[in-house]
Amino acid sequence: MSRTNLDERQLQKRHKAGNQAFLLMAFLLLADMGLHNYGMKWLEYPLSNYAIFMLGVGSYLVRLIWSGAYVGPVGGQSGVNGRSIAGAVLAIVVAACILIITFVNPAAQSAATSGANGKVVLIISLTAGLVILSTVYLIRRRNNRAD
Repeated sequence: MSRTNLDERQLQKRHKAGNQAFLLMAFLLLADMGLHNYGMKWLEYPLSNYAIFMLGVGSYLVRLIWSGAYVGPVGGQSGVNGRSIAGAVLAIVVAACILIITFVNPAAQSAATSGANGKVVLIISLTAGLVILSTVYLIRRRNNRAD
């Protein structure tokens, strides 16, 4: 407990969320394999596994933060400092710049027509990151308002 600074309730919630996220990921991968065997493709092979992995990890992180098992009960770190706000703004600016460059760059558009999935993986990664970042912000705001 000294390394994580979590109490017993938080550790139980963290383990429960981890187990359920792992089972969700396993079930979704099996469902994807079954659908793929019957000829139903929703995404190409590596991209579908990547999207399922991001869904499992994102649900795990959201559930950790929602249940309050992400950070231990330390009294001095309850407020948001300028460094975390600057980091969030920097992440959003970098994501927006990458999206703009991806859509404007003619080399990226020609790679998309040749069958490469780099552009799609990049967009899914950035979108998932922004969704997780905004969800974390909203959950922290709701939890701090209740206190």
